[in-house]
Amino acid sequence: MQVMKTAEATTTDKSVPEDSPKEKSKEIPTIYLHPKFSNCSRTDLAILISRMLTFLIQINDSSSYSAPDKVSGLTRFHSRVPPNISVYNYLLRLTKYSSLEHCVLLTAVYYIDLLSSVYPIFKLNSLTVHRFLLTATTVASKGLCDSFCTNTHYAKVGGVHSSELNILECEFLKRVNYRILPRDDNIDWCKLESKFHSFSLYDESPELPNIGSMKNSGYNVLDAYFRKIVQLVGPYDASPDKSKAANYALLPLSPKENCIQIPAGDEPVIQNNSFGKSSTETLVSGTKNSMNQEAHSRKRNLDIEATDHQPMEKKSTDSTNLKRQTYDQKAPTFQ
Repeated sequence: MQVMKTAEATTTDKSVPEDSPKEKSKEIPTIYLHPKFSNCSRTDLAILISRMLTFLIQINDSSSYSAPDKVSGLTRFHSRVPPNISVYNYLLRLTKYSSLEHCVLLTAVYYIDLLSSVYPIFKLNSLTVHRFLLTATTVASKGLCDSFCTNTHYAKVGGVHSSELNILECEFLKRVNYRILPRDDNIDWCKLESKFHSFSLYDESPELPNIGSMKNSGYNVLDAYFRKIVQLVGPYDASPDKSKAANYALLPLSPKENCIQIPAGDEPVIQNNSFGKSSTETLVSGTKNSMNQEAHSRKRNLDIEATDHQPMEKKSTDSTNLKRQTYDQKAPTFQ
């Protein structure tokens, strides 16, 4: 996680400015999130990613202004001037009108490390972040989701022409050698393939030891990115993005019971938003659903045991009546 390491090193060296008396008087609420990113609200996830990207943009913009001679050149993702829309509003627009899933949002952050490893010229700054986000979410939606929109729709939402989005998508895919699934070994693979100009399968890996084990792949990688993002930019003062006055923290897990424990004295903030339920509501609903499923499975087992003791002729008659009732339910009549 090169992006996380850079942000963590900068956070350590950076002194936190003192709050004004007005800000001190206002208590900033703390929102507790589930350690699994899939149980987090998409609005909260977009806020955290926006904080992370804004923090990285501030680092890269300051370094490019202080050392302009080190800038190698332009990329396909560069704009002539920074767009007027902020990173948070742009990410919120993509999430809302393109119906982006949780995994797509986090994979866009993962793609920063993946592309930077094989394309050192690329830097995430105020000139490249918008086109990169549009390209990353488009590629991630096609690679991770069963249903996705067309490039014409994505381009209209992102504010570019569809032909330009096609070029950006091809550029990204060729750079990362079509390794778009989030895996730990993808970065090492892309480095080797860009060095030797060849494509290799996972079982043909003499250069990389234990490559076939795939210890950390798929959602494990995204969960690791999610926890690191909350750790780095969860506090409100950790990022220059002040789109929402809230602190974010992960709910601790009990090692013995493997259940979530809310810290004493802190009550999780429950929010209703346009993108999804809060993590606390998801936990409660998940517990109720699991209890209902367990009750239904027990009842189904008892019904199966009861029918096993009946004669074969009666069992077949009951199954025929059940099929008739099912067909009648599937085709209701409306007046």
